[in-house]
Amino acid sequence: MGWILPALSRSAAGRALLTASASVWCFHAALADEPPALIPWAYSAYFGTGVYEVDDGETSYIIRAAPSWRIREASLDQHGHRMIGWRIRVPIAFGLHDFDTSALETTLKLKNVSTLTTVPGVEFDIPMTERWSLRPFASLGYGAQLDGSSSAWVYWAGLKSKYTFSADGFDWAIVNALTYSGYTTAHNDAVASEVHTSSRVLPLLTAFEFDRPIEKKIGGEPVHLYWTVGYTDYVANKPLLVGSFVTSVDIGDEWELGMAFGRGKEPLKLWRLRWDRVGLSYRFSSDHRFQGISLSFSSIFDR
Repeated sequence: MGWILPALSRSAAGRALLTASASVWCFHAALADEPPALIPWAYSAYFGTGVYEVDDGETSYIIRAAPSWRIREASLDQHGHRMIGWRIRVPIAFGLHDFDTSALETTLKLKNVSTLTTVPGVEFDIPMTERWSLRPFASLGYGAQLDGSSSAWVYWAGLKSKYTFSADGFDWAIVNALTYSGYTTAHNDAVASEVHTSSRVLPLLTAFEFDRPIEKKIGGEPVHLYWTVGYTDYVANKPLLVGSFVTSVDIGDEWELGMAFGRGKEPLKLWRLRWDRVGLSYRFSSDHRFQGISLSFSSIFDR
């Protein structure tokens, strides 16, 4: 899963370090001077689960799930014979009018859902060496406000890279990714003509991830502690907006400091749910226009 829905602009900061399962966000941000885009909810399936708040008190709620089916495992044998793996993912995002943990029966009712977006796609795993993997991916889908006021085609494509290192039981990795993400309106009541508007953003990211097993065990497996330090530079000329509202937040970059625990190669399990890890991340922009806490259930490479 991806992670935030701020409006984006080209950032001049953070060139030294470049850097989305579920996440939960709450951030406070300054309002942008730029005029807002027309359907700000369209990026929700890409950036993920969150609670978003801007300075004028508007709050939007996004819940995202991304079920996936692995069709073939990637492999690389000692003779250099490579098997390219691939899987199908179907991110689904719901925009809610309200979210009240003390009244979940009301929160989960259909009348509380404001938007619905689904963007099926495919990812390929290409093992270049034992330590280096590439992952090209692409998705195309559709979203709409349930009152019929707007709808859009949503899409993204990109390439991820992960290079791993290991020394004395301490593993770490460098993750890089470049993504082209956007939407094109299919219908919008706010526009009198039949002109289809579009918005684009180009997240360029780099993260360092660290993995260290400790003596504690869960279900007979040693506990692994994970740390993440990452940076995203949002390369875009048009803003991404918050939730289903019309307020834009001008954010050019994002830092992430995270910590999680897991069972190494064995997933954490609860009923039919499985997670690679469970943890928290503190995320903020260089100009302090937003900050927040997110839940993390996987490596950045797998979001």
